[in-house]
Amino acid sequence: MSKKVVKVLGFSVRESQLAIKTANFSFTVKDGKELVKEAQVDSQELILAKLAGSIHAVGNLLGTTLNVDLKSIQIEVSGVVDETLEQKQLDAGVFKKIDVIVKPTSTASIIVLKEWMDAVKLACPVFANFKQQTPTIVTLVKEYDHVNVA
Repeated sequence: MSKKVVKVLGFSVRESQLAIKTANFSFTVKDGKELVKEAQVDSQELILAKLAGSIHAVGNLLGTTLNVDLKSIQIEVSGVVDETLEQKQLDAGVFKKIDVIVKPTSTASIIVLKEWMDAVKLACPVFANFKQQTPTIVTLVKEYDHVNVA
């Protein structure tokens, strides 16, 4: 029996907007909650998009508060569907596990970005709700423009 994995990819398009791409659709989330363009998106994709949008909104807010220079944030969310609950549940509990990869574009050090990400996880109510219902792992990825070799 194969695992059903649902994936969404989100990236900053404006300070308060996150463009979301799923397997079949693209749409925009504003301020982590409001869909700018309606689409016939799978409900499981919307659940993961809600998490990505919330992390994006809280991340931008805390970035400003903590003086972290965030040029953009890319968020990849994937969830393994618990097929025994697929028809019964329409929330984060429908997933066996959720993986989130956060890739901020910033001049900040990885240490500052780690502190920022920890603050986002603590301040984000949607993340807290997901983590209560489903094992949710967040991975922070810092991309470097160049490598200094000694």
